[in-house]
Amino acid sequence: MKHIFLSLIFLLQAVVLAFSQDQPPQQQQAQSQQQTPQQQAPKNHIRGGFYLKLGASIPMGEFTNRQVDRYLYQGMIDTITFNSAKLGAAFELGYLIYIGPAFAGNHIRAGIDATFLAISFNPTDQALPASAKSSKKMEYWYYFAGQKFGPLITINPVDYLMIDLSYKINAVAAWYNSRWGRNLAMNEVSLGIRYKVILFAFQYNWGKIKYTYNQDDNPRYMIDNSTMRILIGFKF
Repeated sequence: MKHIFLSLIFLLQAVVLAFSQDQPPQQQQAQSQQQTPQQQAPKNHIRGGFYLKLGASIPMGEFTNRQVDRYLYQGMIDTITFNSAKLGAAFELGYLIYIGPAFAGNHIRAGIDATFLAISFNPTDQALPASAKSSKKMEYWYYFAGQKFGPLITINPVDYLMIDLSYKINAVAAWYNSRWGRNLAMNEVSLGIRYKVILFAFQYNWGKIKYTYNQDDNPRYMIDNSTMRILIGFKF
């Protein structure tokens, strides 16, 4: 009986030893299988697509003041005044184009911010002379239309939250009080924040536009048209 009891003890010890030797690799395999998904890079959510933006256009710098220019034309010196601009509106239609894959664990991607159509306006007015019968002011409008293109960096810190940083060159055509103008190299820096399809954008546009009448021999005036824009919209 004693020999049988000792044999059972030795057999139990052998089973425990064999089980203890086999168990660690299984645990390590299970742990490695659990860690593998965590070590994989997150899915790339930074994708291109169309966007629409609409919001306020706020005059900045000299554009908030009356800009006066003196000129000599056909032997006479005259003065022309561009009145100070007021709060206006802006609309944009464009496309985010990404070049190459995302990097830094799919958190950063580079591309081009292409605004195919940018339209904005800023109203202004001018008080009539004291001798005028009407007390109303003469109303004018600054109109702008053009396109903007430049480099883009998008940062995806978490989930579908995107931060867009861009610098763009603006080709702008303008109109004010029977005078047309243009500048093919205005500047813009932009900060965009978006989540899924909703976006917010903060832009600073700066530069001067050369205005003239329709005839080429008429004088030309360099007028500051800098604005700050706060826009909301959608990215598809």
